[in-house]
Amino acid sequence: MSSRSALDPREAAGNPQGEDEFFRIDAVHASIGSPIPGGEAARWLLADGPQIDSEAELFDELCWRIAGSGVSLLRATLHIGTLHPQIRGRSLRWLRERRLVEEYSILHGLEGTRDYAESPIKDAVERGLPFRRSLGSGATGYPLLDKIGKAGGTDYLALPLNPANGRFPVVTWTTDRKGGFRDADIETLTQLNPALAAIIETRSARRISTNLLDTYLGRGAGRRILAGHIRRAEGEALRAVVMASDMRNFTGLSDRLPGGAVIELLDDYFDAVVPPIEKRRGEVLKFVGDGLLAIFPAEDGEDFAPASLYAIEAAVEGLERLDKASRVRKARELSEIRAGVGLHLGEVIYGNVGAADRLDFTVIGPAVNLASRIEGLTKRLLRPLLTSSAFAGICPRPLVSLGSHPVRGLLEPEEVFGLPE
Repeated sequence: MSSRSALDPREAAGNPQGEDEFFRIDAVHASIGSPIPGGEAARWLLADGPQIDSEAELFDELCWRIAGSGVSLLRATLHIGTLHPQIRGRSLRWLRERRLVEEYSILHGLEGTRDYAESPIKDAVERGLPFRRSLGSGATGYPLLDKIGKAGGTDYLALPLNPANGRFPVVTWTTDRKGGFRDADIETLTQLNPALAAIIETRSARRISTNLLDTYLGRGAGRRILAGHIRRAEGEALRAVVMASDMRNFTGLSDRLPGGAVIELLDDYFDAVVPPIEKRRGEVLKFVGDGLLAIFPAEDGEDFAPASLYAIEAAVEGLERLDKASRVRKARELSEIRAGVGLHLGEVIYGNVGAADRLDFTVIGPAVNLASRIEGLTKRLLRPLLTSSAFAGICPRPLVSLGSHPVRGLLEPEEVFGLPE
């Protein structure tokens, strides 16, 4: 990661002193570092661009090819909108002197800030209007452009690409050539625009599809669906730890609370229990009302011990976070939240289940059923976390037996385990 440079990345905002909460630098990529001579940039972009997986690498090489054609580029940025519950858009910033490309996210909420109101590309993003401004000869009316001018920029050009979701992706080019861009430079950049628009449109559509599948189905399920695993009854055997979690007394709470309070209750619950799962290689497969189903796959060639440790650590941290959230809610005179977690392990079938034209990508099998049944026992035994005997036998963390108990669907009682008091 990089700290903020002399030229702030928040082009979509415009004010280099604006609100950091709406920006997040995701990565800094090393640049090629020298012009690439020969060849028309647009032809290269269409022929070779689709073969480059990294957008940062693609944009970096494109900028150096433009520089190699005789255009004196100082910096360039690419801004692309997206559909994501947290992120409004993504941006790349190429800096010639620093030999790097920064990749950053713009978070929801930016539109209401002064930063955005003073952005030099606001009209390009919203209305698809090109924008050009000479720099370095006085105030431009845009704080960011004034700063770029002081850093050596002499001319700034913003060009919209093909619209998507009501907004326009935008590419910006800045030169430090004395006198600004030449007519031939503007022609080069303008002629490049249709090819860049076509490449970005395709990549943006795929990224949006990936974002939506990851958000609503989970990362693993989303990747499998995009890879073509979409036929009904198509699945694969997977060794995994299964986690089932359920909120206590949700029915009673939902009956007496207004709709908005119920949604806030569920959001607080899932905000507590989901992050510990995701940071430990777990995948949340579904939310069913106040319930949650997640898996921790066992890697090929390894036993269940690592997955079981991830799972129990995620469960413990989730319950601790839930307890903290409950104390905060209680201080606000809101309903507290309690939950139960059941853990089991075994082989599951991971794939498509449903009707011919309405499918769900999930896991099924006896291991899933038993994890759910064990979670149900947490109410009877007044324990927030219970595991099966199979899980306890492999988990590196010490667990204590709580005896054998009848489990719905099983002929024999199941011995269950919990954390030491």
